[in-house]
Amino acid sequence: METMKTHEELRADLIAKATDDDAFRARLVADPKSAIKEALGLEIPESMSVTVHEDTSTTVHLVLPPPGKLNDADLEALAAGHTMRTSLYDSTPLEHEHIQVRF
Repeated sequence: METMKTHEELRADLIAKATDDDAFRARLVADPKSAIKEALGLEIPESMSVTVHEDTSTTVHLVLPPPGKLNDADLEALAAGHTMRTSLYDSTPLEHEHIQVRF
């Protein structure tokens, strides 16, 4: 069995690679699905959209969770900097053969 990683660990791996490798960064921005497959060996389903945004000195991107009400536990988790356990923000370890990556 392959090592299981959380959503945050996968995201950190991509960011680290993009920070260290300008060519990979350009591929990640231009074609995220192919770059993710190259870096992590993960196939992103056609039905899923992946968009990469780069912050600059004058532009910062804020990613919001999906619309809907959050319960108190979700709000506390967000305030503490933890990810949400919803379909888009799942911090449980993932196996490569059953992976659903959401960015």
